[in-house]
Amino acid sequence: MEFVKCPNLPQNSVKTLILGQKYAEFLDLALKRHGISPIYVPDNPDVDERMSGHADLSVLHIGGARLICAKHLNGSKFSEKLTEIGAKLTFLSQNQGKKYPEDANLNICIIGNAIICNTASAEKSIVSDLTNNCCSIIPVRQGYSRCAVCVADERSIITADDGVANAAEKNGFAVLRVKPDLAELPGFEYGFIGGAAFKLDGGRLAFTGQIYDTIQRAAIENFLRKRNIEPLYLTDERLRDIGGAIPITEKT
Repeated sequence: MEFVKCPNLPQNSVKTLILGQKYAEFLDLALKRHGISPIYVPDNPDVDERMSGHADLSVLHIGGARLICAKHLNGSKFSEKLTEIGAKLTFLSQNQGKKYPEDANLNICIIGNAIICNTASAEKSIVSDLTNNCCSIIPVRQGYSRCAVCVADERSIITADDGVANAAEKNGFAVLRVKPDLAELPGFEYGFIGGAAFKLDGGRLAFTGQIYDTIQRAAIENFLRKRNIEPLYLTDERLRDIGGAIPITEKT
């Protein structure tokens, strides 16, 4: 077992995955069927309760063993579990906020050597660190950039956000634009597709549930299969935005 080198892009079968504790009942069995051991992040008390279980608001994997965590996780059992497997943790120095963009400072989408983010809301020290390590910034207005982007491979994404899509295309990414209402998020009109999907290895992309729109589902499956990626639907329920899941270790 080794840490996933490139965030969001495991190449071999994922072994350890960070997921919101709020979604344990929803996905625990499905993940374990695929040999994945989830580490559940507790609800974030500093953000909107409707999104308190979203891992992508509390944790950012920046590559290898390095993770940035929200302040409330310092000294938690969650952090202890990560440290036990060799993770190197850094914690935010300030609490997040209930309202956007005060909750979005860790919501940064890292893809290969690119960062898709709103530079006004993203934690500046993280952006600086990543750019100093040869990552290029793709600036967007969407502060929830990690939520908004479903990472297919290092040069391909799926999104419903036109601003993100336009910026990514200008930077050489292949982009599939989808409808914004494919995933549900209780308390909101709809959720983000990036918060409802994650890679299981280089050739499989997991969705938390079913895509009921048959035309959109066919377009997504066609986009993925052109890239030799198999879509995998973890449950029979409707696709649900869970704030993403973060692959951190994979088989060697």
